[in-house]
Amino acid sequence: MGLNVVVYRKREHLQLGPDEEHATLIPETGEVYFEDPKLDRKYLHKREAVAHRLGNIALISTLREEAACLIGSGSFVVRKILYSGTHSGDAIPLHELDELSAELNSISETGQSSPIMQEFVSALQQLIQAAKDEGNPIAFE
Repeated sequence: MGLNVVVYRKREHLQLGPDEEHATLIPETGEVYFEDPKLDRKYLHKREAVAHRLGNIALISTLREEAACLIGSGSFVVRKILYSGTHSGDAIPLHELDELSAELNSISETGQSSPIMQEFVSALQQLIQAAKDEGNPIAFE
């Protein structure tokens, strides 16, 4: 068990050609999928703009404790990302990315974060940029 996070490519960026008519969009995440397993496999690795495994349950707990010490237990990062190591199905919508980005900058600016926290911050910064580029939320799997 662990926490995986992804930003899906915008449907228009997938260049589906004649397969477009068979594509289904999940509006909450921006994920495009196909009922036909052959088509689904064809686009399996093309659908993700950026994906990261943030960690297993124990690592997420460690990151939560560190983030709470650095920026507070009521912070966006703790409440929306690190509150559980297994919250698949959640998403961070585009309108919340600025708040997330500001908190990640605060973590970086403390100069007291562990290497693991620095990796976490870097992964989320990549996801934020991809979300803005693709126009899709950050989704947890």
